[in-house]
Amino acid sequence: MGVRPDGVRRGAVGAAECARKENGRPEKCPGFCSIRSENAARSYLPAFAVCINIKSFAMKESIHSGRESVRAVFAGLLGIVFLMTACDGGETTQGPAAGPTASLTVTLKGQEPSVRAVAPAGDPEQEELAAAENSVHNVTVFVFNANGTLDKKHTFAPSVLSETITGLLAGPKKLVVLANVPSTVSFPDGIDYDWFADVRNVIGLDTQKTAADGLFMSGEGSVTLTANASETSTVAVSRLVAKVKLGTVSIVPEAGHDAAKFALTGVMVMKARGSAQMGVPSAAYTPDLFYGGMKGGKSEARDYLAETVTTEDHANRYFYVLPSDNADGNTTLITLAGTYAGEPTYFSFRINDGTVTGGGTNDGTFIRRNSVYTVNVTLRRLGGGSTDPEVTADPASLTVTVEPQEWATELVQNVEW
Repeated sequence: MGVRPDGVRRGAVGAAECARKENGRPEKCPGFCSIRSENAARSYLPAFAVCINIKSFAMKESIHSGRESVRAVFAGLLGIVFLMTACDGGETTQGPAAGPTASLTVTLKGQEPSVRAVAPAGDPEQEELAAAENSVHNVTVFVFNANGTLDKKHTFAPSVLSETITGLLAGPKKLVVLANVPSTVSFPDGIDYDWFADVRNVIGLDTQKTAADGLFMSGEGSVTLTANASETSTVAVSRLVAKVKLGTVSIVPEAGHDAAKFALTGVMVMKARGSAQMGVPSAAYTPDLFYGGMKGGKSEARDYLAETVTTEDHANRYFYVLPSDNADGNTTLITLAGTYAGEPTYFSFRINDGTVTGGGTNDGTFIRRNSVYTVNVTLRRLGGGSTDPEVTADPASLTVTVEPQEWATELVQNVEW
């Protein structure tokens, strides 16, 4: 997706003069000229131009009274209409004709967390993961007019976080900035601001299963542009996904529950939302699509939502999930899997559901974008697990502590079964 050099320019030179190219790009035409890209899907393609010089059609000769003058003017006007129609060519226009234009420099920055956490240093694997989670592979900026119509779409060069966009119309603007857009997502030529609120335009969880290609990020801003001037705008972007981490696992059996009969075999996420809107603008969206580490009553199986663990080996297990507010009673769960006396058993917990015990920071907002949730589990009633990986623990036997945070901070949840 590249820069579309669409625009409207004015002046008083002929069509042949305007269409002349210089260094592979059209020479700026001060005439009444519609410039179109030959291929909107490629970046920085040369454009071609068709200019209408009103003066050359109708005003070059003196206008005298009489039939010959009227005919000449009429023929010139018909020529103007014909060429203006030819200029349309089926391309999406960016707005009405304007005189002086403005430029805008857009810079990305990460969303500032409310509390900063100090990440442990010295673990190369974790440092590499943190770098991947913060990486930006591609950036697309949409500059919308106040009425929501598109002024210009601009794609940054690779590995660049700040660029100047030229040829913009003056006036108030809405900015939408997207980073790490999956290859499965495409934008229509006639996109407007309301396109992002359409429930059909979403990010699928399958595209966010690892940070290898960059985690999708989005942000919004606003600016007012002045003709013949350059403005700057810094837009904060944040990840759409949240991160769910398994923290500590403690086996402290109650009387009647034999630790020797229990084996911890796995951890998984169940009822993870399968898709989410891009985060701009905010809109109510509760899809009836769920994924899990195994097939369940609601969940379709996804292997990237399950990890093998034991009581001795369960560190650094995490999953990326999409926001879930429990509006439909189907919030995302973290589930421990095991066997007791040789039979499969599951211990499922709602993430950040507001039940605060054990010194955690569970705030009851369930799963929000760009937040980290660490779940610490204590299993006491080893023989009291469920046969269904989507059935949560009895509240009377469950201690849940969640510490939701922005990505740089981390929420901790302590749970018991």
